[in-house]
Amino acid sequence: MSKPETISFYEFFQRFPDEEAARLFFENKRWPNGAECPHCGSSEVSECKNHIPMPYRCKSCRKHFSVRVGMVLAESRLPLHKWLMAIYMMTTARKGIPSTQMAR
Repeated sequence: MSKPETISFYEFFQRFPDEEAARLFFENKRWPNGAECPHCGSSEVSECKNHIPMPYRCKSCRKHFSVRVGMVLAESRLPLHKWLMAIYMMTTARKGIPSTQMAR
């Protein structure tokens, strides 16, 4: 089994400079074959650019959703790029990250 690729902090910020890049990362990981409705499972989904917090709409059940729906991050007010940075810090630290440092 090969070791997963580890990137530097600088490379991390180059790959994920903003919220849009983090959102696309989570969407590609969650829906590799395109968005699916978390409510009914339909793949008949349209993208609504005007609905920023919920940019997708299911054509079957007519509910709006985002990549956050159904995830641990669903009720969080933190931006996705901050969550991604926290995940990066936890997975690359050798001895863990103190909660006080994570809070910063």
